[in-house]
Amino acid sequence: MKVIVLSVLVLGFVFLGLEANAQGIGIRAGFQSATTNNNGNQIGGSLDHFYLGAFKNRHLGAGDLLTLHTGLEYMQNGHRTNDDNFRRMIYLSVPVGIRLKLGPVFVQGGVNGNIKLSENYQVNGSDALNDGNKTNTFDLPAHIGLGLKLLIFEIEARYHQGFIDVNNGNKSSYLQIGAAIEF
Repeated sequence: MKVIVLSVLVLGFVFLGLEANAQGIGIRAGFQSATTNNNGNQIGGSLDHFYLGAFKNRHLGAGDLLTLHTGLEYMQNGHRTNDDNFRRMIYLSVPVGIRLKLGPVFVQGGVNGNIKLSENYQVNGSDALNDGNKTNTFDLPAHIGLGLKLLIFEIEARYHQGFIDVNNGNKSSYLQIGAAIEF
């Protein structure tokens, strides 16, 4: 697990093309609660976990009112009824969004390209994953969020809603609440 987290951070910094003296780069981490829905009905309970990533903000135009927000994140998605019944997908996520900053408060909206790295599906304690029920390799949820930035510290909440059928009518959604440090 530590190797995965470290690899994601290293890939994030490489992906973002960060330089030693670059402005607007940072790291983020927090709590994530994921669910899976089919035709508006939630499947099982929520799958709670953490997310971790790196990001870069690029100012658009004069000042820092509008910002292009990009990044790379490690996260898990799926649903869970109990220890014997769950579906967990591990994703590498590439969020792209626009931030509007009003004083210390910002709002953000955009999309995430989620690429599945692995999947685990358990039914009654047994591995139930097969070629017929695997989740798609790619998901594209939209997100909207709200945050507060004080000095280099940020507190944020983002809600993501999937619009792509990832498995037999299933769509993903998740809420992220966390903190970030921007260098």
